[in-house]
Amino acid sequence: MRIAILSDVHANREALWEVERALQDLAVDSILYLGDAVGYNADPDHCVRRLAELTDLAVRGNHDKTVANPKDLSWFNEVARAAILWTRDALSTQSLEILDSFPEGPRVVLDRYLLCHGSPMDEDLYIMRRADVDRSFNYVRDNTEGIKICFFGHTHVPLIIEEDGRTLTPPERFSLDPQRRYLINPGSVGQPRDRVPLASFGVIDEEAMVYYHYRVPFPIKTAQAKIIAAGLPRMLADRLAAGW
Repeated sequence: MRIAILSDVHANREALWEVERALQDLAVDSILYLGDAVGYNADPDHCVRRLAELTDLAVRGNHDKTVANPKDLSWFNEVARAAILWTRDALSTQSLEILDSFPEGPRVVLDRYLLCHGSPMDEDLYIMRRADVDRSFNYVRDNTEGIKICFFGHTHVPLIIEEDGRTLTPPERFSLDPQRRYLINPGSVGQPRDRVPLASFGVIDEEAMVYYHYRVPFPIKTAQAKIIAAGLPRMLADRLAAGW
């Protein structure tokens, strides 16, 4: 079985379309999604509906949660806050209902993977410090029997973290040890932040026990033009070209 892992589309229709095309060629059997269908880019309605159609399980992201129920915007920066408010107005009633239906992580899927947006302990936490890596592995070990791989998003940076703390940028092909635990971030489809302006996602081949990391180009200028035409902050268009 070949399973695609996507995260952080952030309303980027152009990037999602190119990833869809790539997945057709890769002949995946299932698609799992790690949250943040909306925010930052100009096609939230399309992306929410399309992700609901494509994915076999999706957990919500912090932007999804806040757009669906905007109770507290205080911890978002000014640009993200503006995008959230614009997005809520841009979404149809149906898409808001879909967004609100995405479950809170973490979620066990297929009895062997854990899906979350930020971290398994806290959907809003960025896994960036060694202490949070250790807490995440402890959570997986103590709360999910038999789970060896936790997929997470939120940082927009592709990453493989092994249980001993070794961290690496995913190579194109990475052999997984079935006896070890891993935290794996597939990166962002719609707003990469690792200075590589290409849509990022992963595929796990269960038979071979191999994780593949893919990057695909998308028409950045088209996505930028839509952001500007929508009246969203100009910085959101600028950062797409630089991959941050």
